[in-house]
Amino acid sequence: MRLPESGNGPVSFAIDAGDGGRPDLRSTLVLDRKTAAVVRWETFNGFNLGRQLRSWVRFGHTGEAGGVIGQTIAGLASLAAAFLVWTGFALALRRLSAARARRSKKASLVKAAMAVLD
Repeated sequence: MRLPESGNGPVSFAIDAGDGGRPDLRSTLVLDRKTAAVVRWETFNGFNLGRQLRSWVRFGHTGEAGGVIGQTIAGLASLAAAFLVWTGFALALRRLSAARARRSKKASLVKAAMAVLD
């Protein structure tokens, strides 16, 4: 239930007939505060196609649309993404240490060459 900030606006109710993971089972009811007349009744089927698709995108993205199997797949994808980040950092650190080693080896060769020339 959402009450308006001003005392004269309509009262809005978010009604969820599911377990929270199905946007097609959600509705919004807006009532006039004084007369309790229905100002607006919005159901999922009343939305245009774009809004329906946007409503499903979040639940598809998190795997909730697929139930336990979908959430397991989303969890594995998240684990794989974390692994990719870890390997990216490891590769960057390996390249940095190799570049430093080459630089120090080059500096020592230059010192040795200068010592020979002197």
